[in-house]
Amino acid sequence: KYSDFPDFLDKVEAVVCNKRTIESMIKAGGFDGLGHTRKGLSERYGPMVDDAVRVKHREAEGQFDLFGGPDHLGGEGPGGAPAPGADVRFSGTEWHRAYLLAQEREMLGLYVSDHPLSGIGHVLAEKAGTEISQLTGGEHPDGTVVTVGGVVSGVRRRTTRQGRAWATATVEDLSGSVECVFLPAVHRLVSARLAEDAVVLVRGRLDRREGAPRLVVTELTVPDLTVPDPAAADPGVADPGVADPGVADPAAADPGAPVTITIPSPEVTPPLVARLGDVLGRHRGNTEVRVRLEGERSTTVLRLDRYRVSADPSLFGDLEALLGPSRVRAG
Repeated sequence: KYSDFPDFLDKVEAVVCNKRTIESMIKAGGFDGLGHTRKGLSERYGPMVDDAVRVKHREAEGQFDLFGGPDHLGGEGPGGAPAPGADVRFSGTEWHRAYLLAQEREMLGLYVSDHPLSGIGHVLAEKAGTEISQLTGGEHPDGTVVTVGGVVSGVRRRTTRQGRAWATATVEDLSGSVECVFLPAVHRLVSARLAEDAVVLVRGRLDRREGAPRLVVTELTVPDLTVPDPAAADPGVADPGVADPGVADPAAADPGAPVTITIPSPEVTPPLVARLGDVLGRHRGNTEVRVRLEGERSTTVLRLDRYRVSADPSLFGDLEALLGPSRVRAG
């Protein structure tokens, strides 16, 4: 329906051209299908909305340029000059993933495009031992002490009649969410780590007295969610950036080994991530996929839980065509 953001402003009614509404739509991802990044739109939308309102008010009053054609955002202005917004160049950079998802949740109340725990949910689950969805069943009776992990949202800080600080918050993993209560004695110890969008482990007593389960927290920690890098831990494993002369076909190294993709962190962009997802989606199977993000000072390994692939030569060929040689290996 709309080819880009200027086309959207050109075609909608003037009442839609409200800066607060447009800002909320940008944060929620409402314009993601128009080919712009959310950060790029957020930097440019203000003056463009002002221009759109001005043009639409002139049109409503019947003020047209008989010689220059319609003064539309998607057409040409007087004398054939570009219409307002038609020559705007949007930045191709995007917000940091954590900030983008936080804005999305603030607008919609839930994550839509992705989840903060994607790629690290399995590590968090191993450290927690209990999925939040398990708390709603009968396997954990009232009073059971459990440890769950997830991302924090909805932090509400309060004070008792005696002036002591306490708080409530929601902790959400990939299976569900649970309300957590931080009484004064615990809140005093963990308040600095209790923050919106923080990924945490919480240990507490399960309370079912009010129907829906909640946790009365006794401990909150920020876990180390770095996936151990087998190549770094084992000096006998070759550097994935160097071809192994003993293995001609990477798919033949170990049929059960995960597919490991190495990408320098500066090269990770939304378009590359989208194309990588397309390639992996075309080769679905049972083999685990890991991505090594190589920074200047450290390397982070992520396991892509949503993708399992068929580790055949066609997959490795497509990945090498996208990323270049020596970026993909089995194991």
